[in-house]
Amino acid sequence: MQPSPNFLLRLLRRMDEPRQFKRFVLIIVGTALVARFAVLVFLWPSWGWHLGLVPDSWDKLAINLTDHSVFGFSATESTVTRGPLFPLMEIPLYLLFGENFIGWTISLLLLDTLTCFLLMTAFRRQWGNRAALLAGLFYAVNLPIIYYTAKISQVTSMLPFIVLWFYLFSSWETAYRSRWLPWALGLISGAMILNKTVFLPVPFVCAGVLAWARRAEFRKIADLLPIALYLLVTLVVVSPWTARNFVVTKGKFVPVQCMFWELFVQDVLYYDLGTAKGSDRPEGDLLHYFLAREREILMTHQTATDCPAGLDRPQWEMQCEGAFAAACRQWIRDDPFKIMKVKVANLWNFWIRAENWSKTRALILMQIVYLGAAGVGLACLIRARQLDRVKYGLVLILVLWSEHCLVFAWGRFSLDLVPVLGLLFGLGIDAWMKQSAEKSAVP
Repeated sequence: MQPSPNFLLRLLRRMDEPRQFKRFVLIIVGTALVARFAVLVFLWPSWGWHLGLVPDSWDKLAINLTDHSVFGFSATESTVTRGPLFPLMEIPLYLLFGENFIGWTISLLLLDTLTCFLLMTAFRRQWGNRAALLAGLFYAVNLPIIYYTAKISQVTSMLPFIVLWFYLFSSWETAYRSRWLPWALGLISGAMILNKTVFLPVPFVCAGVLAWARRAEFRKIADLLPIALYLLVTLVVVSPWTARNFVVTKGKFVPVQCMFWELFVQDVLYYDLGTAKGSDRPEGDLLHYFLAREREILMTHQTATDCPAGLDRPQWEMQCEGAFAAACRQWIRDDPFKIMKVKVANLWNFWIRAENWSKTRALILMQIVYLGAAGVGLACLIRARQLDRVKYGLVLILVLWSEHCLVFAWGRFSLDLVPVLGLLFGLGIDAWMKQSAEKSAVP
């Protein structure tokens, strides 16, 4: 049934009014706050930080950096298996709340609410009121984002940078001669990479897309200087951490973190455990299996299973990466079809996979709603021939998706893309509303 033309026109006009926009923003931000604290309270007994358990030991990195000036999981040993941005963001939380993690969680939930506000105010400038508000609503009620934020997870530090990067990069195409945008984008892109290595290719791929989009205007090599400046600033932001890794590993080139082959191993081990025991297994089985099989791989390749005395931990971590790489290359030679099967399955695992079938099922039930909404928006944009408006977001999706499919796909890894998915939904519904109103208004 077609909506009433008068209703659509009234709604379109109302969402475009500046005063109404502010009211809608307040409503959506309020919704985001209520949703976050409702999830926090509803799942209160299940949060691991009651027992001092924070996923991936992110808390230990911040605590040791604050108390001992060591970026590592212990007070005396550095690590090169994590990026520095999220621990740096956690330091003020540790200084304020100590190891009372409820304070950390509430602060991160409030920060995520601010990200929702930032998304609407930034996206409004580039894509208009309606798309920004719909994207904000999509973000405000995104349950996986809320859940992983409340767990004290790295995704929370990533999302504000994704919002800013997506908005500014999309703006840069129409303001290519801007003097400040290459600098700002370089700083933001560098911060994204320092958060997660997987973002390392993004600036280069998107710079190539930008150069192609403006190729008709380039007359001389100097026209490429803004892009070159952007990439240079990005590398300058990342380079101090790369230099630090070079020093602590005694000469190894590690741009941000060294976990490529370990994650590749875990991808295959996840498949092996599922084949042996099925996916409907108790919580904790996956971790125990990973640890046991990884120790087995290390021993097979004459690598210590714990950091030996007299060797710095970063050097041992690089030795472990070498052992994992050797194991993976052997697996590929022995059964390439199995590895191909594992990687093809990552096409959907990237969006829905979790520790076991119980958690995967819960994530599927949630993701169906959000991915379905984004898919509807994408279909509307294709129908309206407006995909060009979100091309940098689509490039971001394709780059991250393809990288994780090659290494290790996990549902929570896809959450970095929620701002982009929200805009696909918002712009698509906006385009559909406009077309419906225009068709209904024709006598």
